[in-house]
Amino acid sequence: MSLLPESAGYATILAGGAFFAVLMNGLTWVQRRYTQFDPARIEEFSSASRSVKTGMLSIGITSAWVWAALFLQTGTLTYLNGVSIPWWFGMGGFVEIAAFAFISSKVKVNAGGASTYLQVAKVRFGTLGHLAYMFAAIVANFVVGSEILIGGAGVISGMTGISPYAAIWLLPTVIVAYVLTGGLRATFVADYLHCCILYTCVLVLVLATYTRGDIIGSPGKLYDLLLAASEVTPQPGNAHSSYLSFRSDGGMYYAITAATSFFGLSFCDQSYWQRSIASRPAGTSKAFIFAGCFFFSAAFAIGSSMGLAARALESNPAFPTYPNPLSLAEIGAGLAGPYASKVILGKAGPAMYTIIAFMATTSALSAQYVAVSTIMSYDVYREYFNKKATNTQLMRVNHIAVVAWAIFLAGIDSVFSHIGLDLNFLFYFMAVCTSGSVLPIGLLMCWTKLNKVGAIVGVIGGLVVGFIGWLVSAVKLEGVINTTTLTASKVILSGSLSALGAGAIFSIAISLLKPASFDFELTRAIGSGHTVSRPVTQTSSGEKEVGSQEVPSIDYEPALAKVEGGGRTAAADADYAEGVKKLEASQTRFRLITAAFLLVILVLIPAPLAGTGVVYTKGLFTLQCVAAATFVFVSTLLIIFWPIVESWKDLSTIFHRFVKNERIDFVREEQD
Repeated sequence: MSLLPESAGYATILAGGAFFAVLMNGLTWVQRRYTQFDPARIEEFSSASRSVKTGMLSIGITSAWVWAALFLQTGTLTYLNGVSIPWWFGMGGFVEIAAFAFISSKVKVNAGGASTYLQVAKVRFGTLGHLAYMFAAIVANFVVGSEILIGGAGVISGMTGISPYAAIWLLPTVIVAYVLTGGLRATFVADYLHCCILYTCVLVLVLATYTRGDIIGSPGKLYDLLLAASEVTPQPGNAHSSYLSFRSDGGMYYAITAATSFFGLSFCDQSYWQRSIASRPAGTSKAFIFAGCFFFSAAFAIGSSMGLAARALESNPAFPTYPNPLSLAEIGAGLAGPYASKVILGKAGPAMYTIIAFMATTSALSAQYVAVSTIMSYDVYREYFNKKATNTQLMRVNHIAVVAWAIFLAGIDSVFSHIGLDLNFLFYFMAVCTSGSVLPIGLLMCWTKLNKVGAIVGVIGGLVVGFIGWLVSAVKLEGVINTTTLTASKVILSGSLSALGAGAIFSIAISLLKPASFDFELTRAIGSGHTVSRPVTQTSSGEKEVGSQEVPSIDYEPALAKVEGGGRTAAADADYAEGVKKLEASQTRFRLITAAFLLVILVLIPAPLAGTGVVYTKGLFTLQCVAAATFVFVSTLLIIFWPIVESWKDLSTIFHRFVKNERIDFVREEQD
């Protein structure tokens, strides 16, 4: 049952896509003529010349996390389990972003010249290690990209009735139209524009839920409707069977899953590393903190409004499924929130969800395309086919990879859609696929004792054990293996924790049996065009440490070499090194702030609510509603104005050059 006409779906994708394609290509033209950043250079295309400022980086990270799945899954899980889910969903995202913030600071310090995290694996562990980590990266990009595309296409199809296959193919088409010319910086600008529109829509949905009309109109009325819903359709897993109780079996299972199982989403996905690599070093940690807060505000707000409203309004004749509850298919597609928006805002509600889905999908998926193309150019073509690839050759591979990956992903996702693998299944499938590689990838950047065997076995073994644990748990706990049992809370938790634990145990235990002694000076030389001299080291038994005494030549190890004509300059490297010093100096403050925030969201607020198992009073529920609206309002203001304020001087300079047609002549200062 579609809530909008088919024309609305095609108009959103085609008109919206055409608008952004023209706008982004226009901005890329301005950038090429009036700034020092040339998108025809690989350094700019893949890494935005490592010059992205803090505000824009925080929005880029946020955009990478706020998929259509966030708005659909938060609402639907809240509909099923009640008031605890918005908090736990937001908490899970913040925890994972905070953890990745620490690791991303390490890549700035220990491998600042890298274009992919796989280059670090190549320098540390050679070809086998490189291929193992590349396998983990491609699997992550495949599963994440599929979830983004199927989630976005599914909600647009569900809202408007257009063919899901049409949405699956049209969305990548409009994305490729601007990614090919602008590269990563175009993706960041698109992230900014998309997030401005997306968060404005979220703010409207939240405020409409709490203030609009006679159906709800206030947090107090929503509270009364939820009390009534708890009487009519009680939730046995919640304290007092109430949707207004924070103590919830489903909520707690999701909290544990969120806090432990989705680290692989960022750790394995090159698009997150690429955003970190593209940033100015000094502001990296701050950007991640703000991105975590932005994510938290969106999840907390949409769950506390649309998710709870769906449960409250299910008995209303205006609810699309009345008099029936949501079907398993509708739950799997995440349609609780969109259905609630239809009751509250009429056709404007589904229209906003359609816009949100379009914005979230195109923004996140464009980053996926750039990430995969960077892997193909640097880690496949340059490493194994043309060790002295020039800028022109790498850019050609990048363009081919963007198109090829878009076609491949649309093709395989069409198959997934046909056989019924929906958003809900892919959301949890991602956790099992990626969790095993989390610790091996984290240790890659910061633990000198991680050895080659431990790294490889950790990556591959974690994945294998995770799948075994997932399938066996489905049989033992649910009695059968199918898409429904494989997404049961206990089954997912068993599979993801098996993968996470196995990857950690294999990589750490094997490395402790025969510790390596790696010197990060070698990875700091990645992309610099020169090698480093290091003394021969020995183990305690007097044997030479394997690999520690050998410094690869530039001809043998392409990751160490500069790309001819790639755009990397000595001045930029010197500025980058200064930024790394500032980053290291700020780490203690950053960790204290992060720890304080985690203490609040993990312990001080949820522990009393879950521990006592009380049903919310009307005052406490109103406080949650006000907090949700306030958080998303502040986030919206920061997202809109922060990048403009921090780049005002640069924007003014570009504008004056544009008005006077003062073109920039690119001067390439290459290092020797």
